[in-house]
Amino acid sequence: MAKKLSGSGANAIRTILKNKDAFHADLRDEQKDGDRTTYVFDVEYENSVGTFTVATENDQIVVAVLNLSMGRLYSLVNDGNVRKLAEYVLEQL
Repeated sequence: MAKKLSGSGANAIRTILKNKDAFHADLRDEQKDGDRTTYVFDVEYENSVGTFTVATENDQIVVAVLNLSMGRLYSLVNDGNVRKLAEYVLEQL
């Protein structure tokens, strides 16, 4: 059984990365606009559900935002591990 995310959200992305087997991302939408491709995933991890939006340009991740049901937003700006999670999710496509 994977470790649950804390209510405060501290180290949430790191916890998910250490327990990838318990993290599920289902592609809901994919849109292309020029060089940019935007993906929207429905995600689930143990006690949380949410959405994960990832945008790429020229195969580089330029936007990644994880919105979990516990009321926390994680992005490239406030958590460097979001990029690692985005890379993992995109590899699963």
